[in-house]
Amino acid sequence: MPRPFCIRISIPLKELRLSMLRRITTACVLSLLCHQAIAQQFIGMTPLNYSAAHMLPVNPAWVNNARTAPEVNLFAGNALAGNNAYFVNASILSTLNGGEAKEDKDYGRLDGKRNVKAWANADVMGPAASFTYKGQYQFGVYTRFRAVVSGGNVSKPNFDIVSNDKHPQFFNHTLSYDNVGAVAHAFGEVGISVGKMLRDDDYIKVGVGANIKYLIGYAAINAYTNSVSYQRLSDSLIFANGDATLLYTYNTSPGSIDPATRAGRGGLGLDIGFFYEYYGNVDPNVKIPYKFSIAASITDIGSVGYVGDAGSGTYNVTGYKAPINTVELQDNDNNEFYNYLGRLSNIGYIRQTEAAEKFRIGLPTAFRLNTDWNLGSKIYVSVNTLVNLRGHNGEVFNPGYASYLNITPRIDLKAFKIGLPITMVKYRTMNLGAVLYMGPLFVGSSSILTAASGQNVQNFDVYAGLGWKFFKSNKIRERAYDNGTNPEGIRRFIPRFLRGSGKGVDCPPQRFRNNEYKSYYK
Repeated sequence: MPRPFCIRISIPLKELRLSMLRRITTACVLSLLCHQAIAQQFIGMTPLNYSAAHMLPVNPAWVNNARTAPEVNLFAGNALAGNNAYFVNASILSTLNGGEAKEDKDYGRLDGKRNVKAWANADVMGPAASFTYKGQYQFGVYTRFRAVVSGGNVSKPNFDIVSNDKHPQFFNHTLSYDNVGAVAHAFGEVGISVGKMLRDDDYIKVGVGANIKYLIGYAAINAYTNSVSYQRLSDSLIFANGDATLLYTYNTSPGSIDPATRAGRGGLGLDIGFFYEYYGNVDPNVKIPYKFSIAASITDIGSVGYVGDAGSGTYNVTGYKAPINTVELQDNDNNEFYNYLGRLSNIGYIRQTEAAEKFRIGLPTAFRLNTDWNLGSKIYVSVNTLVNLRGHNGEVFNPGYASYLNITPRIDLKAFKIGLPITMVKYRTMNLGAVLYMGPLFVGSSSILTAASGQNVQNFDVYAGLGWKFFKSNKIRERAYDNGTNPEGIRRFIPRFLRGSGKGVDCPPQRFRNNEYKSYYK
């Protein structure tokens, strides 16, 4: 029985690639566990009344929310995983205590003709804060750790064959793969946000912002092929021909894994963004929400440098008939990739054409667009999209986020909000989720309701966070303005010997807001 979806890519040879990809997954999972990541994308969320500090990495222009009061983020975490090859049903949870998952019930294959891909990412945001400087510029600082995994691009016919040993073409049939790869990248960052309001009045608000971030690389592993083909017969490989690029850091080999160590170098990254809010012709004495808002950003411009472990580089694959176990990771390899690749090179199955002492992994660059519409009666509808701007470059299979389109209607009662995100990941699969705001706390998932209803899901995510805004009191000390005869009015602020009859003390017009009456009396 085939297993639920895991990326299986035959580059130098199927078993070599499967071993490398297992290490990719393990490195990512261990990195997440060591940072206690329970749940990236905050799909369906909007900046909170309480705090927008957790949204600084999504759009740095939202640092301008701090112009009214300082904001802090205590924690925020989110994770997303999915694929377009298999579906999973909620019934699979019943197998966690030792049962066996059943195909076509707990999981199953998906129909379609698109190339098979898989993706997963997790994001943990640590302490963050934002504040204003003289009411003109807003600044923020945040800490963050991420792990991003993506891979595949295997044609659907080839995937159906290589993932099913009962398929009639599994043996004694030549399979070819082009532009196939996988990557896992774990890294941290410390970001500084800078924002400024270009317009800030009762009718229109426009703000811009940028994040400049110092990147801290922890671990990376990349496997990519421009073209490779192979043929298998029973427990032997008949031949394997093609090319492969294998790049990895020392702490991704099974015998040297240590999530607490840092194998990368530093680097710089950049995010830019803006937002626009329209309030229309309204009474300036009445505080109302915007009629609509638009925010856009380009995030994760940059890359992280790494020192390649021994064995990293490009290879030609020119192997001929050999037992399958010969090309598998063996005990005498000591769970080290460089021993494994060296042994394959010694037997003539692969030949290194270029060593890679250094390599770079690009950040998951993306374009984000967020709109929010006020329909009245405390009902809002937001439309959000993310477009992945990363892909392979012929040598490196760069990590990227899954593109999506999201529509989220919500009821906004200030301290309490509830939304129902409707999301199409990769613009194909549709999920229904829920997001709940309870004061400074938020929890949500863009797919929880689909999964809970017993429907099959291809993508699942979950997120939560806690942030706070130090509101300033908007209450104005009211004073009774009259002709000076009211002892509680302005007369009591005038020295007794100057009071006289109090005549000539005028009342200011009632239209004045806040402290504007002061300028009236000047």
